[in-house]
Order: sequence, then C-alpha cells, then structure tokens
Amino acid sequence: MNTVNCNSPVTIRKTLIGEIWRFISGLGINSEDSTTEKRSFSVSNQINYILGISMAVLGLILLVRLKIQEIPVGLGYLRVWYTFILCFLNLGLAYFKLNQASKASLIFLSPLVFVIFPIMSGFVEDEGFTYNAYVLIAASIIPQLVLNSEKEKFLFWLSMSYYLILVLLIDFLAYTFNPVESKIAGEIKEFYFIYKLAHFMVFFFINVSIYSLRKANFRFEDKLNVKNQILNDQNCKLHENSLKILQQKEIIEQHSLSINDSINYAAMIQQAVLQPPDFMNEWDLENFILYKPKAVVSGDFYWGITKNDSVIIVAADSTGHGIPGAFMSMLGLAFLDDIYNNGDTLTSAEYLDKLRELVINKLKKKGTSHEMRDGMDISMCIINKLTMKLEFAGANNPLYLIRNGSLTKIDADKMPIGIYSTTQVPFRNNIIDLKNNDRIYMFSDGYADQFGGINGKKLMYKQFQELLVQNHNKPMTEQKLFLDNYFEEWKGDRVQIDDVLVMGIKI
Repeated sequence: MNTVNCNSPVTIRKTLIGEIWRFISGLGINSEDSTTEKRSFSVSNQINYILGISMAVLGLILLVRLKIQEIPVGLGYLRVWYTFILCFLNLGLAYFKLNQASKASLIFLSPLVFVIFPIMSGFVEDEGFTYNAYVLIAASIIPQLVLNSEKEKFLFWLSMSYYLILVLLIDFLAYTFNPVESKIAGEIKEFYFIYKLAHFMVFFFINVSIYSLRKANFRFEDKLNVKNQILNDQNCKLHENSLKILQQKEIIEQHSLSINDSINYAAMIQQAVLQPPDFMNEWDLENFILYKPKAVVSGDFYWGITKNDSVIIVAADSTGHGIPGAFMSMLGLAFLDDIYNNGDTLTSAEYLDKLRELVINKLKKKGTSHEMRDGMDISMCIINKLTMKLEFAGANNPLYLIRNGSLTKIDADKMPIGIYSTTQVPFRNNIIDLKNNDRIYMFSDGYADQFGGINGKKLMYKQFQELLVQNHNKPMTEQKLFLDNYFEEWKGDRVQIDDVLVMGIKI
C-alpha cells in the first residue's frame, strides 16, 4: 500500500510557501478594518511581493547577460533593483501598519522609479519609444486592483488621471531628455497624434473594461455581504435558540433522570411484591413463568398461594402497560391477598366475583360512558392434586389444556374484572378432571399480539397454540427458553407492543 509522507520535502516546501503568502497578504491588517480595507491592503501587499520577486529574478537574469556580453552596469539595469527595493520598502510600511502609504507608494512611485526617473536621467533606449507607453498602461491596472472606485473615489480618479497623463507625456519626456535622434523616435514624432491616439484608445479600452468588471464585482460583493449579514443575524438567533434548547434539554434530562429513577424504584417494589418466578417449585409442580414487561414496570402479573390441599394460581393482564398498568397490577395483587386473608373457602369464580367488586368499589366506578375502563383480564386456576380436579374461571383470558398431544381451550367469560355492563353477571366456574402428564397454560395477550415475522403481522393465537403443542413434551424449563427465543426472533427489530406473560404447569 502506498503511503504519503506528510514531511516530504515537496510537502514542506508547499507549506512554507503557503505560510509566506498568508503572512505577506496579512501585513498590517487589523481585525477592526472593514472588509473593503482588508481586501485592498491584502491585494496591495500581494502585488508588492510579486512585483518585488519578479524584479529580483529579472535583475539576476540581466546580470548574467551583462557579464556574458561584458556590458557595463547602467541605469537601465539598476532601475530593476530600485523597483525591487521600493516594493520591499512598501511591504515594510505595511508591516508597521502604514498600509495607506504603502498602497499610495505602489500606485504613484512604481512607474516613476521604473520608467520616468530613468528617462529623465538620460536613459532612453531606442525600443523604449514603442514599449514605455504600454508599460505604463499595464501599470495602470494596479490602482484598478487595489482601490475601490466607489469608496475611494478621489484617490481612484486621481490615479487614473495620473497614469493617463504619464501615458500621453512619456514620448515627449523621451524626446526632451534624449539628445540622439533615432529612426523609431523620428517615426513617432512624425505620426505623434496617431501613436498617442492608439495609446489613449488602448488605455481607455483596458481600464473601462476592468472598471466595468470591478463595478459588477463590487455590486455582487455588496449583495453577498448583505446576504451574509442576514445569515449572520440568523446564525446568531439560531445560536441563541440552540442555547435555549440545550438548557431545556438539560432540564428535560434532569426530569427524565428523576422519572427513570422513580420508575426503576417502582420496578424494584413491583418485583418485591411479585412472588419469585420459581415459587411453584416448592409445591412440587413442574412449571415455567415467561415474564417480559414491555417497559421497566409491567401491567401483567402472576400470583399464587396454597390453601388446604389446593394450589391457587393467577395470570393477569391489567388495563394498559407501563406505569398505569403497574398501578393496576399492584392493586390486583393487594386485592387478591385481601380476599385470601378473609379466610373464606371460595371457588375460582367466586374469587373473580370478589375481585371485580373490590376493583369497582375502590376505583369508584359507576359505569358511566365517560369513565375509563380500568380493570384487568385474568385466568385463575385452583388445582387439587389429591382429587385431580381443576377449577378454572376466566375474565376474557382462556385456559389451554394439552393432553396426549391435543390442545383443549377452556373459554373464559367475555367480561373483564371491572365495569362491563350495568348488570354484573357472576363468573362461570369450570371444573375439569385432570390426568397425570396434563399440561395447562395461562397467559396474557402480549405474546400472540406481537407484530413480527417477514410480513410484520401479528403472531396470532393459532400459531401460539401450535408452538405449545409442538413443544409440550419438553421439560418446562426448555419450553420457556424456546418460547422466549421464538418471541425474540419473531419480534426482530420491532418494538415490543405489550407486556408478555405465559405460565405453564405440568400435572
């Protein structure tokens, strides 16, 4: 695999050049300077730097030529180094935050040092008659670049007038300070008006074009600055709003933490009130309890106790889940304990009748249409292992009995533990003769109602029954593990929609 060495000579060289360029561009610029001033000073520094380096390279090349041709050093050669010195003096002015002076020196002194002063000192090359005017025209681009024609109007038009005058006078100065007549000079004198008209037209065309482009650029920048200001204002408001949101988020997180702490504590209380999942083992009943709350606390609950020679077992599903369901489950557990502690010997149906009465009275239900239908669905079994009899009563939740591989459904009454109608019909007590190796199953609706599978549909009771029949011969602990794993695979990445409770007992 090829790797790039970030410390290679090429990379270091590029980094060094970039740092030098950024340093030169930022000479003398303050953070409080306007955007226009920053741009103007930066361009001025960059032109001084580029022009200075160019003059140094040109000076070295000319020096080699002079040495080879054995030509003495003259004013024409020295003007290159004078311009180099001027450019770096301008950068020095910028370094000491005299950017306006540096900029003015670049605009007004550069053409004087490079063209005018040498001519006035007697240095006039024959070919200079043809290119001096165009050198000045090219130099007139400098004020176009470093000055804003709208915000520095006086200096801009002064510099344009200055360069135009130099372009028009350059040949006159050359005649005046050049005592030798030449062929080119003679031609220019003869056709002076045409030459000057050509110079003027080129000067006019170039500068008008650049002026128009710069004006359009300034207008665009002004619009962009307005939009940027609007965006900055919006960003400030967004920042303020984000701070408020962060503050609100912290408050919500604190409340959420407090609520979660309360819910976790409630779950500890609920677990303490519920009997342990293996409570039936002490009664010599092979069993399992699959208990999967949707949230931290659950509306499903189980309850069991012994009385005389019988075992009383309950699987219940309270209205709702989470905290509301947990409140109902705590009431249900408390009410069942109260009914049992009264000492009466009751059938499973009588237990449910008593429980319904307590729920309605304690919750002050009157059966009006606007009341919440608080209550619970319950399966209750009373198993007598001596007589091999099973009493079953159900409020909406049935009982499954599997015998010899065949599943029998013992239907529950189609009414809840709670308000159902104005007339409270007693629950029906079902008595079933048990046989050895019978399996009975009590459950809430959470398992069968779970969405999942390939098509995201409910598992449904038919499939739930098939699972029980296919696995009923396995030990109860293995049945629990199978049902749990199957539920999780069926659910997949989907959300558990309800509390799940499945209880299995082998006779």
